[in-house]
Amino acid sequence: MATHLDGELEKLQHHINRFVEKEVVPGLNGTDEFPFTLWQKMGEAKLLGLGLPVPYGGSGGNWLSVLAAGEAFVRRSHNMGMALSWLIHLIVSRFALLGYGSRRQIEQWLPRLATGEITLSLAISEPGIGAHPKYLQTSASREGDDWVLTGEKSFLTNGPRAALFVVLAVSATEGDKKRLTAFLVPRETPGLSLTDPIHLDFLKPSPHCGIRLDACRVSSDQVLGERDAAFEQISKPFRELEDVMLMGPIAGGMQAQMASLLILIERQESYTEELKTAMGELQFQLDALRILAYEAAAMLDSGSRHPEFSSLLLSFRFLARYFQSRVAQLLDQCGIQTDPSWAILTKDLTMTIGLAENVALIKQKKIGEALLLQKG
Repeated sequence: MATHLDGELEKLQHHINRFVEKEVVPGLNGTDEFPFTLWQKMGEAKLLGLGLPVPYGGSGGNWLSVLAAGEAFVRRSHNMGMALSWLIHLIVSRFALLGYGSRRQIEQWLPRLATGEITLSLAISEPGIGAHPKYLQTSASREGDDWVLTGEKSFLTNGPRAALFVVLAVSATEGDKKRLTAFLVPRETPGLSLTDPIHLDFLKPSPHCGIRLDACRVSSDQVLGERDAAFEQISKPFRELEDVMLMGPIAGGMQAQMASLLILIERQESYTEELKTAMGELQFQLDALRILAYEAAAMLDSGSRHPEFSSLLLSFRFLARYFQSRVAQLLDQCGIQTDPSWAILTKDLTMTIGLAENVALIKQKKIGEALLLQKG
């Protein structure tokens, strides 16, 4: 377990702090456009290879390393969008390609991902459908030694600049159940085209778009993982993995909020007992959220499934929402005026905390159902 960060991870966070101050803050410069020059500098600083093996050009580390880096990045930069693009790049590279790729696939792609020469994007969700396997329509049909992919994917993080896509498509059906297979599809593959960029009013400058697959032919050696097993191997665990890794940026964003809040409160004429109590509450909640985040990443690194894992993720989400509501109440009670940068960070935090809310509710119900079945 990891209730605190060891010396090596503290050094990593200090390295991130220095990089953010030197490159990220001036590199973002208030623009909504994706900063390609900054991304290149992140690659040169080996940040795009964090969590990837050194022999393949990465800088090593585990899931706790990635989470701690995301926390430090947002705490100092106050930018959730850039952190999202960075972490999705790391997660898909480490989890999907390194975890399920063949030796040839790993040797072909991982060194280029570790340096930031190329970016990888995960394509599961579809327009108006989402990522539920029951409703996915993109198909993969076998033709000789090849597969032909047809369909459309949407809301691909880093999609506009990705050179490689992990595409999940329906490759078989068993009654009402659809079986999915994952494919590595380079951007230049005939039949693959990008849809228009999706312009979001949050999590800027992280770029999003969709892709169309029009009889897109890929060879059998581009299958990633086991055939017909992509939901169990990639899609389902990716949701939880993304939830855990985003705990780092969320915790870092809340630390940034607290630092900004202290500056805003300095304008108050006096510190009332109510204000002291409220600030103490926010701080102990923030400390608890950080420990929950570290523990969740440590559970991933342990390689074993902990029965409390889902409860930990749900507790983090619940406390993070409550933290935001208490901050809003404090600002209102004290009549504190915020600025646009505060509003952007708070909106990004709120949207990130609310991702996959329906999935979280289903998990919560399952915990309750299991508890009720144990009665007596």
